Amino acid sequence: MSPIDQVLAAARALEVSGKTPSLALLKTRLGTSLPLPLLIQGLQQFKALPKAERERLIEPPINPQASAPVTQTVSMTQLAEQLATQQAYFTQLIAKQQAQIVQLQNELLELKQHLNLSATQGNPE
Repeated sequence: MSPIDQVLAAARALEVSGKTPSLALLKTRLGTSLPLPLLIQGLQQFKALPKAERERLIEPPINPQASAPVTQTVSMTQLAEQLATQQAYFTQLIAKQQAQIVQLQNELLELKQHLNLSATQGNPE
Protein backbone atom coordinates (compact mmCIF):
# COMPACT_ATOMS: atom_id res chain seq x y z
CA MET A 1 0.00 0.00 0.00
CA SER A 2 1.50 3.31 -1.08
CA PRO A 3 1.60 6.28 1.31
CA ILE A 4 -1.16 8.04 -0.65
CA ASP A 5 -3.27 4.88 -0.43
CA GLN A 6 -2.71 4.86 3.33
CA VAL A 7 -3.93 8.45 3.58
CA LEU A 8 -6.97 7.72 1.40
CA ALA A 9 -7.85 4.62 3.40
CA ALA A 10 -7.43 6.47 6.70
CA ALA A 11 -9.68 9.27 5.43
CA ARG A 12 -12.29 6.67 4.42
CA ALA A 13 -12.09 5.03 7.84
CA LEU A 14 -12.68 8.39 9.49
CA GLU A 15 -15.63 9.03 7.21
CA VAL A 16 -17.13 5.60 7.99
CA SER A 17 -16.80 6.32 11.72
CA GLY A 18 -18.89 9.47 11.25
CA LYS A 19 -16.04 11.98 11.31
CA THR A 20 -15.20 14.46 8.59
CA PRO A 21 -11.63 13.70 7.48
CA SER A 22 -9.26 16.53 8.33
CA LEU A 23 -5.53 17.01 8.38
CA ALA A 24 -5.43 16.82 12.18
CA LEU A 25 -7.47 13.61 12.32
CA LEU A 26 -5.34 12.00 9.60
CA LYS A 27 -2.16 12.97 11.40
CA THR A 28 -3.48 11.48 14.63
CA ARG A 29 -4.58 8.27 12.92
CA LEU A 30 -1.44 7.73 10.83
CA GLY A 31 1.14 9.06 13.26
CA THR A 32 4.24 10.95 12.21
CA SER A 33 5.47 8.39 9.69
CA LEU A 34 4.13 10.34 6.70
CA PRO A 35 5.26 13.86 5.77
CA LEU A 36 2.73 16.68 5.99
CA PRO A 37 2.70 17.49 2.23
CA LEU A 38 1.75 13.87 1.53
CA LEU A 39 -1.09 14.04 4.06
CA ILE A 40 -2.37 17.24 2.44
CA GLN A 41 -2.16 15.72 -1.05
CA GLY A 42 -3.97 12.55 0.07
CA LEU A 43 -6.72 14.54 1.80
CA GLN A 44 -7.25 16.67 -1.30
CA GLN A 45 -7.46 13.53 -3.46
CA PHE A 46 -9.94 11.96 -1.05
CA LYS A 47 -12.20 15.00 -1.11
CA ALA A 48 -12.11 14.97 -4.93
CA LEU A 49 -13.14 11.29 -5.17
CA PRO A 50 -16.72 10.44 -6.07
CA LYS A 51 -18.67 8.70 -3.30
CA ALA A 52 -18.66 5.36 -5.15
CA GLU A 53 -14.86 5.32 -5.32
CA ARG A 54 -14.55 6.32 -1.66
CA GLU A 55 -16.58 3.29 -0.64
CA ARG A 56 -14.14 0.95 -2.37
CA LEU A 57 -11.18 2.14 -0.28
CA ILE A 58 -9.89 -0.22 2.40
CA GLU A 59 -8.91 0.77 5.92
CA PRO A 60 -5.15 0.69 6.66
CA PRO A 61 -3.73 -1.20 9.61
CA ILE A 62 -3.46 0.97 12.71
CA ASN A 63 -0.01 2.49 13.14
CA PRO A 64 1.41 1.27 16.49
CA GLN A 65 3.22 4.59 16.91
CA ALA A 66 -0.09 6.44 16.76
CA SER A 67 -1.61 4.54 19.67
CA ALA A 68 -0.27 5.12 23.16
CA PRO A 69 -1.67 2.44 25.53
CA VAL A 70 1.73 0.75 25.83
CA THR A 71 3.36 4.07 26.69
CA GLN A 72 0.64 4.75 29.24
CA THR A 73 1.14 1.30 30.77
CA VAL A 74 4.87 1.85 31.04
CA SER A 75 4.26 5.28 32.51
CA MET A 76 1.84 3.87 35.08
CA THR A 77 4.36 1.18 36.00
CA GLN A 78 7.10 3.76 36.38
CA LEU A 79 4.83 5.96 38.48
CA ALA A 80 3.93 3.03 40.72
CA GLU A 81 7.62 2.23 41.25
CA GLN A 82 8.41 5.88 42.03
CA LEU A 83 5.53 6.03 44.47
CA ALA A 84 6.70 2.87 46.25
CA THR A 85 10.24 4.26 46.49
CA GLN A 86 8.99 7.57 47.88
CA GLN A 87 6.74 5.83 50.39
CA ALA A 88 9.67 3.74 51.65
CA TYR A 89 11.83 6.86 51.92
CA PHE A 90 9.19 8.78 53.87
CA THR A 91 8.52 5.81 56.15
CA GLN A 92 12.23 5.68 57.04
CA LEU A 93 12.32 9.45 57.50
CA ILE A 94 9.31 9.37 59.84
CA ALA A 95 10.86 6.57 61.90
CA LYS A 96 14.12 8.52 62.19
CA GLN A 97 12.31 11.70 63.25
CA GLN A 98 10.22 9.81 65.81
CA ALA A 99 13.43 8.38 67.30
CA GLN A 100 14.91 11.90 67.48
CA ILE A 101 11.75 13.20 69.19
CA VAL A 102 11.91 10.43 71.79
CA GLN A 103 15.61 11.22 72.38
CA LEU A 104 14.86 14.94 72.79
CA GLN A 105 12.00 14.18 75.19
CA ASN A 106 14.34 12.03 77.30
CA GLU A 107 16.99 14.76 77.34
CA LEU A 108 14.37 17.32 78.37
CA LEU A 109 13.19 15.06 81.16
CA GLU A 110 16.79 14.61 82.37
CA LEU A 111 17.35 18.38 82.31
CA LYS A 112 14.17 18.98 84.30
CA GLN A 113 15.22 16.37 86.84
CA HIS A 114 18.70 17.91 87.09
CA LEU A 115 17.17 21.38 87.50
CA ASN A 116 14.80 20.17 90.23
CA LEU A 117 17.65 18.40 92.01
CA SER A 118 19.76 21.54 91.86
CA ALA A 119 16.92 23.66 93.15
CA THR A 120 16.30 21.33 96.12
CA GLN A 121 20.02 21.24 97.03
CA GLY A 122 20.35 24.97 96.70
CA ASN A 123 23.00 24.89 93.96
CA PRO A 124 22.65 27.92 91.73
CA GLU A 125 23.41 26.60 88.30
